[in-house]
Amino acid sequence: MTDNSQRSRRIRIAVVAVLASVAIVVPVLGVLLTPGVLFDKQSDTAMMTTTTTTSRPLTIKPLALRPVIGPAYVPQGDDCAPPPPTPPDQPLRTCDILKSAVYTLGPEALRIQLTDVDSFLNPLTAKQTVQVTMTEESARAFADYTAAHINEQVAFVRAGVIVWAPKITEKIDGEVLQLSGEVTGEQAAEIARMLKDEA
Repeated sequence: MTDNSQRSRRIRIAVVAVLASVAIVVPVLGVLLTPGVLFDKQSDTAMMTTTTTTSRPLTIKPLALRPVIGPAYVPQGDDCAPPPPTPPDQPLRTCDILKSAVYTLGPEALRIQLTDVDSFLNPLTAKQTVQVTMTEESARAFADYTAAHINEQVAFVRAGVIVWAPKITEKIDGEVLQLSGEVTGEQAAEIARMLKDEA
């Protein structure tokens, strides 16, 4: 072997050794320098520190649910004029948000607390969808209500207007509820706005 080839070989071995050292040292330094990682002096093991955060305050007013107790009919004249304030324990006759039908509703059956509302085009169904997220407590109450009222219609009411009036076909579990139907993107956005109780 010539001196040049031996020197080249030694340089290659040195480079490989340096790279191997770096491969060992860098992850160790990464753990040492990562914020939130502490070392227990007695056991020499890494422990992740956790911080507790308070849940953000609820900004959406509770949403009233009323049973639909009569057949809907097509509005005429001033049928869709805003109704006077109606106590929760009294029946209500009012229009839906699209002003396409007038409903007779029973007294409030339930109030649910929403934490988030969004509208979007569902790529799987190609329909406009309004997605509603409820608190865990509201989701349980809604599941119990839907289980007891299968094949009945319920109205989500905000400010005396029916925002959505679906027929219950089965018990609905979970904190996230998706409402979809034959509505435009603008109408879905308006439904979401009303559910959020935005002026």
